[in-house]
Amino acid sequence: MYSIIECTKMVTEQGQNVVACAKELEQLAMKSGKERSNLYERYCANQHSFNVYTYMNSTIEHLAEVQVFQRKIVLFGAVFVDTRIDYEAEVNAQQATKAYEDLAVALQELRNALQFIPH
Repeated sequence: MYSIIECTKMVTEQGQNVVACAKELEQLAMKSGKERSNLYERYCANQHSFNVYTYMNSTIEHLAEVQVFQRKIVLFGAVFVDTRIDYEAEVNAQQATKAYEDLAVALQELRNALQFIPH
């Protein structure tokens, strides 16, 4: 079993990975092709890893900030979901930018909340 310190570190790092991948994806919103689709798949893999890490500790899993961040991950991903099956799918760039900004804010709130979990 992992300590709470190890779990918060893993969740924080994986949250940063999600947001970094989202930033790359947001920058490719107006482009089409396999690169964008592959990046979306990587985003989904990062989302999955984040979820797995949150489930390792019930205190972290039930934090409101974790749940908000998970919703923001889903909302951002929804902007790109069609790219999974259609390389040429059109993506609303303004919606992608807004969803990315919301995701980045949610990560900062999550990081702040994780600092106050008793060790």
